[in-house]
Amino acid sequence: MKNSLHIYLEYEIKQNSQPQYKQIMNNIVATLPQYDAFDIHWEKAEDQSNRYIERFNVPTESHFHVLRRLRTSRCHLLFGLLDECICGGVKEINLIGLKTQP
Repeated sequence: MKNSLHIYLEYEIKQNSQPQYKQIMNNIVATLPQYDAFDIHWEKAEDQSNRYIERFNVPTESHFHVLRRLRTSRCHLLFGLLDECICGGVKEINLIGLKTQP
């Protein structure tokens, strides 16, 4: 089996954006498999009420680079909608990718 990458995103959302954020995220979670993402998890951080964590796997580094660019773009039709919900906008998303061993 090839190496895959674990992708982690972490960010804080604005207090008054909860309903809008949750609707956008439901759409994002449903869309990520179209980018070959799998094992998708999205949850509120335990230590802070407005901080969220997403994690999922992608099959290649190329997938990681494409998703990193898209997820931090204000211009993407779906992912860019989060710009209004995240404190500081999508450019403030902390995003890392970790390679797995076969």
